[in-house]
Amino acid sequence: MRSLLFALLCSSLMATADPADAQQSAPPPQASPGEEVPAATLAVEIDPTTVTIGDRFQARLELRSSAPLGGQPRFPAWEEHWGDAEILAVDPPRDEGGGLWSQRLTLAVFEIGLATLPAVEVEVPTAATTTAAVSAPVVVRVDSVLPATDEEIPPQPPEPLHELPAGRRFWIAAAALGLACLVLGFVALRRVRHIHSALEAMALSPIEAFDRALARLRSESLAAQAYTGLSLELRRYLGRRLTFPAAEGTTTQIQRSLRERKLPAELLRETLDLLREADQVKFARGAADPGRVRRRLDEAESLALAVENWLEPAPEQDEAAA
Repeated sequence: MRSLLFALLCSSLMATADPADAQQSAPPPQASPGEEVPAATLAVEIDPTTVTIGDRFQARLELRSSAPLGGQPRFPAWEEHWGDAEILAVDPPRDEGGGLWSQRLTLAVFEIGLATLPAVEVEVPTAATTTAAVSAPVVVRVDSVLPATDEEIPPQPPEPLHELPAGRRFWIAAAALGLACLVLGFVALRRVRHIHSALEAMALSPIEAFDRALARLRSESLAAQAYTGLSLELRRYLGRRLTFPAAEGTTTQIQRSLRERKLPAELLRETLDLLREADQVKFARGAADPGRVRRRLDEAESLALAVENWLEPAPEQDEAAA
């Protein structure tokens, strides 16, 4: 009788138990016989494990899988840093065979102390699914390049100045540099004077600038140089007074421009005679007589006055013409 009552009590307690408690306490499902459970491990090897600041070292990732892989494992997409280390180079993953894959990285740390390489994850595709293998964090010791010492190095006084010997090459270089400075200064001075003269000439009227140039040419000792200067100054005067590029033109081009501006025939003939005679001396190396040059300078001065009178007739001539 007592046995029957005890059996009834046990059955009632089992019927009122929480279904959730029964599920939590249930044992985990076991793999059926003959079925392989996929397993993959990821390890990180450092060589060497202790480095000095800025030195390169190698990190090797080793992935081992006990199940056949369904494709190439997907290693991390490395960027510039792995934790506290800077990535200098990354080799592609390699299949070592037998379910072993590896990848090598070249790293460097630029801070003294313990550098941490965080855990990384590699996706492992198998025939049935894709799993992930995660490595453990790795710590690398980074030492200073200076030797460890407990003694404080006292500050040292500055060394006295040492007088360097000045050899022959030094004095040659100094002399060459000084000569170059003198030449550059002379060229710069001449250029400044030339610019100053050009500005002064532009401030004068065409006839005033021409008269000043003729006065300078009269003191020229070389007749050939005087002819060259006369040709240039006459062209400048005509170009400024009659507004055409005479200084850059040939004698034929100047003749054409003067005809277009209706220059009187007598003035045109005298102008061309002066220019062609100067061309003979400049280009054909014709004879240059100092006395003839002085006469040509006087003729050029009279020619310029005639051009001025033609462009701006005097009032008396206007009344006589009326």
